[in-house]
Amino acid sequence: MSDLAISVREASKVYALYRKPFHRLLEIFHPRGRKYHTPFCALDKVSFELHRGEALGLIGRNGSGKSSLLQLITGIQQPTSGTVQVNGRISALLELGAGFNPEFTGRENVYLNTAIQGISEEDTDARFQRIAEFADIGEFIDRPVKTYSSGMYIRLAFAAAVSVQPEILIVDEALAVGDIFFQQKCMTHMKKMMAGCTIVLVSHDMHSIVNLCNRVLLLENGRVTFDGDPVQAVSKYTKLLHEEQFSGGKKRVERTETTLPSVVVSAGLPDDFAEWIKVPPEKRSGVEQAVIEYLSITCEGKPLNLVQKGDLITIRLLVHAATDLDELIFGYNVKDRIGNALFGENSLCLNAPAPRLAAGHSIVEYSFYWPEVYPYKYTITVGIGQGEAALGHVVQCWAHDIVSLSAVTPGRSIHGMFNNELNSLAVRAVEMAPNSL
Repeated sequence: MSDLAISVREASKVYALYRKPFHRLLEIFHPRGRKYHTPFCALDKVSFELHRGEALGLIGRNGSGKSSLLQLITGIQQPTSGTVQVNGRISALLELGAGFNPEFTGRENVYLNTAIQGISEEDTDARFQRIAEFADIGEFIDRPVKTYSSGMYIRLAFAAAVSVQPEILIVDEALAVGDIFFQQKCMTHMKKMMAGCTIVLVSHDMHSIVNLCNRVLLLENGRVTFDGDPVQAVSKYTKLLHEEQFSGGKKRVERTETTLPSVVVSAGLPDDFAEWIKVPPEKRSGVEQAVIEYLSITCEGKPLNLVQKGDLITIRLLVHAATDLDELIFGYNVKDRIGNALFGENSLCLNAPAPRLAAGHSIVEYSFYWPEVYPYKYTITVGIGQGEAALGHVVQCWAHDIVSLSAVTPGRSIHGMFNNELNSLAVRAVEMAPNSL
């Protein structure tokens, strides 16, 4: 038997958009076959193959074609052209709670939901206790669903949906449900299911994408623009968002690359400029009125290879500004090997007057102390923003994952991502009367 779970070949989906409902009838009965619709191509010749046991992530902006592709895979829609072949029993977590009757109790809705999925009453009896424990809503399982909070409703819906043992599981934004503890439970369950199941996951949570998937498709305007490593896909997606969504309404500046001599001391460049890293355009994102062209990240004046707690990390940027710019923000971000952002900060934390750049080239320097983190490999991203708000500023330029380094913790144990030292410790004896507890 083929190990292909899903095969999509040159699949396109075109919808007919009508300005008014009765235009459909006019088009059907028009004697000369006049067209009253405008074609909209939601998917344009998408091709990929997914093998059994793989976990595929689908990412992209709203309207990029993710939902249309899921509808083709699940059989809800048929492609306008091309083929979609699915080999195996499929289950989809799309609209959680769809089909729940608000007048029924949670128990009755579980049986209703599993019956819709083709599970017999006897099989539901055998797995009901597991479903109830996963939902963890206590005695409310026997109360009408209309009395549930939204969190309880979603918990029960997710528990019922994942009770099926599919060969292919489709998940559309279904992991960001409930409180943080339930989300952790969902993530753990998903990882267990991945051992014997093919997963297709759609999410705007990039941490879930990186942690759960071993391959990612990036969709843009109905086309696959990237197919491969999750960390690289997320980086390209972030670049896309910066360029087209987080520009603060400012048009990106079209520019040509500046070619500089290896060392030009007379122009004010530092003596070690020959060792600085040139930032390629594909590693940058943002409005780019201010552009990071070269950078240097060192520890006590030496190239960054190994770091440990307390090391002073110095970042120097050669920045080109197309015009005078004020209210600028400079910062950094450190990611682990699978792309999770661990820590970072920017110049807003200094509570000092915002720096400005004059048109032309400038060198910017800032630093931070390395914390005690788990000994492994990390990358550093640096960036320039503009504005006064930490969450609402314009992204001028990010240079993504430019420097790779390894953290070491000689003679120390790390009890998580990083250690957070105790503030105090006290021990005192107490006298207890017999049987007082």
